[in-house]
Amino acid sequence: MKRPGIYLFLLGCLLTFVRCANVEKYNRFIETPLAVEAMQQDINYVEHNLWKMHPDLFLYVREDELKIKFDSLRRTIRQPLLPNQFQLALASVLAQVRQGHMTLSPLISKFDPKGKDKVRYQKSKGPFSQLGFHWQENTLYLSKNGTLDSSLVAGSKILSIEGIQPQNLYTKYRPTFTSDGYNTTFLDQAFERLLPRYYQLELGYRDSIAILFSDADSTYQRIVVRRFDSVDTKVKSEITTKALKKVSQPDQKKSDLKKHRKIFGYNANLKRMSKQLSFPVKGDSNIALLKVVDFSYGRPKEAYRRIFDRLELNSVQYLILDLRGNLGGRLSDVRELYSYLVEEDKFQFVQPAVITSKFNLPFYQVKGLPGWSYPVLSPFILTGAIVSWTKTFSKDGLNYTHLTGSKIEKSKVGRYRGDLFVLIDGGTFSAASLIATNLKVGKRAVFFGEETGGAASGTVAGVLPVLKLPNSHLRWRFGLMDVKPYCHVSEAGRGVMPDVSIVLNVDDVIKGKDQVLDKVLKSIKK
Repeated sequence: MKRPGIYLFLLGCLLTFVRCANVEKYNRFIETPLAVEAMQQDINYVEHNLWKMHPDLFLYVREDELKIKFDSLRRTIRQPLLPNQFQLALASVLAQVRQGHMTLSPLISKFDPKGKDKVRYQKSKGPFSQLGFHWQENTLYLSKNGTLDSSLVAGSKILSIEGIQPQNLYTKYRPTFTSDGYNTTFLDQAFERLLPRYYQLELGYRDSIAILFSDADSTYQRIVVRRFDSVDTKVKSEITTKALKKVSQPDQKKSDLKKHRKIFGYNANLKRMSKQLSFPVKGDSNIALLKVVDFSYGRPKEAYRRIFDRLELNSVQYLILDLRGNLGGRLSDVRELYSYLVEEDKFQFVQPAVITSKFNLPFYQVKGLPGWSYPVLSPFILTGAIVSWTKTFSKDGLNYTHLTGSKIEKSKVGRYRGDLFVLIDGGTFSAASLIATNLKVGKRAVFFGEETGGAASGTVAGVLPVLKLPNSHLRWRFGLMDVKPYCHVSEAGRGVMPDVSIVLNVDDVIKGKDQVLDKVLKSIKK
């Protein structure tokens, strides 16, 4: 007699055991020093592949300078180091390339709860995820309090977390990441986002953290603990669910909401849409605000069609495009948006991308996949290679590939033709900088804010394989395509500059006052 239930139970136990064993093995590896020879091999591996696969390696650094950096690193590795100690040294060299898409990620210890605890932890919020941070002028501020403790005051300075000062973390980790080129506006925002990861590297997995705050002339300490869903919350949720079932046509409402979220790219973790249209001035439908958080989520064709239909319906005369904090995403998404903003009947969004090799590009794209996957995926890899080769060509001694938006296309019939204002900052990066460059050089919009974090002249991205270093197991990501906006910018290394520069005020940021948007609205009124 077969007993599938027992077999499934035993299989589940086996998988749990293997997973726990793998977690223990992984955490043990993090704490095991690497041999000098192993690190030297990894340095050689990175240097070899960088010279071989990167399409524009010496844009911001001379070849001889970069070689000296690698040689110097090899000389300094004379004793065993932990993987993350080695990561700090190697990442600091890679940051000298000054291209923000290139990253070498540290190894972060894992925690694998068992049984009922696993479900509880999946539904919980860790200490750092309940807090918002703002880093400015070498000072860390609490920008958001999502805990149940109302005594945590937004705007307070954070002096230390578990005794570790954020300034010390900045000094330690700042050399390991970079912007595109020479701008500095990206750096503070990058550190702000990476701060929880850096503390986890220092402290390990924590269910609670002790934070020392400074507010006015006093200091105080608070313990922030992990938040689990309480029984009361679950009961309330069940009551709410039962009540909703009694509402007429609940399935239709849920279906409409689900479809809306898919179209506009709802992020459940951040509880926000990728594309958000609003009218900032009450009672005035002539002014619209389009906040594009990213170009990674949603269904852009349908989303932008709906958005610009709404603008036409409302006879909007002034459109404010907010690209602040937009780190980029899919070329197909940003190109779709641009097709609704360009004034000409035809447009080209980007130039064909420079690549190192027409033949090898498809294989570079899958280089980071595990070895066992190649036999399984070989038909798909070969098909992708054939398609990729049809898009490549050579010109003036360089190899190129066509991208989405690198050919001339027709602009949208229902495109927006009114006044356009664009909000930018250090978090405007990658694809967001590409559209900003085209709009700025084409004199289509007036820009407010601060210099973009992404370079106006383009970025090395397109396809970003993740390679696992042979011995340290660090994961290394970099771009294979030199992507440039269609509108040419002669100066390399700086971002798109605002027409109206606005320096952020810490108090306004903490209080949620948007002085950049206010400045635009005042300009429109004039």
